[in-house]
Amino acid sequence: MKKNDMRQQIAQLGNGAHALAIQLLGNTDDAADAVHDAFVKVLGKPMSYNAANGPFAPWFLRVVRNHCIDMMRRRRPGGADVGKLADHRPGPEASLEISQRDRGLQLALAKLTADQRQIIVLRDYMDLSYADIADVLEVAPGTVMSRLHRARMALKEELIQDV
Repeated sequence: MKKNDMRQQIAQLGNGAHALAIQLLGNTDDAADAVHDAFVKVLGKPMSYNAANGPFAPWFLRVVRNHCIDMMRRRRPGGADVGKLADHRPGPEASLEISQRDRGLQLALAKLTADQRQIIVLRDYMDLSYADIADVLEVAPGTVMSRLHRARMALKEELIQDV
């Protein structure tokens, strides 16, 4: 794949990759650094991507995820700010209701484990297929389905408790 093609695909994945990094790292600045570092790494070695091993998007998201995991390993233990998903408000008439719903969802997501948050973001926010999520997480598709189900059930429990 050519560098220009990679740049274009990475640009399209940018917001989704950033959302994934936020959910893993819990900090928008660290997430931006992680995505930028993954971008530099991929463009620095464009031959590291092999199209025969699958689509580019899951591969790049796996690079971002692995970089986030490396960053978390280097971190000291301690509290981190809860990341926020991008806010797409349709208009002022519904902003209060949407804001309250989003805040409740953010709080509920924050109570989940990092593994649960990342699988929900990959499927429900980024709309990746089970096969693509399996590629990103390096697990079997059946594992994706069971983990996603458990993560959604945990999220549901958190949302019910907050009501």
